[in-house]
Amino acid sequence: MRKLLRAGFARLWREKVFLLSCGVMLLVGAALPVIHYLDNRTSGEGWTPDATCFIYAILVPILLAPVTALFVGCEYSDGTMRSKLIVGGRRWQIYLANFILSTAAGFVLCAVYLAVHTGLGLLLLGGFTAAPKELLLHAGVIFALTAAFAALFVLIAMLCRNRAYSAAACILLVFALLFAGIRMTSALNEPEYYEGYSYTSGDVTVTEEAERNPHYLKGTKREIFEFLNEFIPGGQALKLANGNAEKPAMLALYDGLILLAATGCGIIVFRKKDLK
Repeated sequence: MRKLLRAGFARLWREKVFLLSCGVMLLVGAALPVIHYLDNRTSGEGWTPDATCFIYAILVPILLAPVTALFVGCEYSDGTMRSKLIVGGRRWQIYLANFILSTAAGFVLCAVYLAVHTGLGLLLLGGFTAAPKELLLHAGVIFALTAAFAALFVLIAMLCRNRAYSAAACILLVFALLFAGIRMTSALNEPEYYEGYSYTSGDVTVTEEAERNPHYLKGTKREIFEFLNEFIPGGQALKLANGNAEKPAMLALYDGLILLAATGCGIIVFRKKDLK
C-alpha cells in the first residue's frame, strides 16, 4: 500500500488537470473577497468573509470529478493497472490507494480555496461574524462531503476502463446530484400559504384573501424530502455552501455511510472485474 500511495502521490503532483483545478480554486478564492471589497467601497454593501467562505462545497466536487476520472483512467490506458497486479498488488489495495489519492486531491482543493479566501477575506473584509467553532465544524463537514464525492467518483472510474466515459459520467453525476438538491430545496421552501393582497381597478379596490399553496409539502412527504435533501450529497453541498446546515454532525454521518457503501461495493465488483 505504501508503494502504491508513494507512486500515486508522485504522479498526482504532476497531473495537469489537478494543477489546473488548484489554479481555478486559487483564482476563485482570491476573486470573491476582492469583488466584495470593491462592493463595500463603492456601495457600502457590508460584505464579510462569511458570505462566500463555504462556496467551495459546490466547486470542489465539480473540479474533482474530472481529476479523479482522468487520474484513475490513465492506469487503464497506460497498462499501469495490470502492472500493479503483476508485481503483487492486491485489488483491494489498488482500489483503496486510488480512493485515498482522490480524497487527498479533494482536500488539497479545499485547502487552497480556504487559505486564499480566508487570508484575503480577513485582510480586505475584516473578521468573520460566525463563531470559530461553527466555522471549523462547517469546514470539517465539507471535507467529509468531499471524501464521499471522491468515493463515488472512484467507484465510477475504477469500473469504467474508458477515461472519457468515466469523466463524463462523474461530471454528470455531480450535476445530477446538485440539480436534485436544488429541486428538493425549492420544494421545501414553498410557502404554506400565498399572502393576501389588494389592488385597485378603476374605482374598485379588490382584496384577495390568503390561500393555501397546493405545492406545499406536508406530512410524510415533507419528512422524506427533508431526509433526502440532507442525505444526498448535492443537497448537502447547497446547504453547506450557504452556511445554513442545521445538523452538521448528521450530515457527516450520512457522508460516512455513502463513503462506506460506495467503497465497499466498488471493491467487491473490482475484485471480480476482468481487466483483460
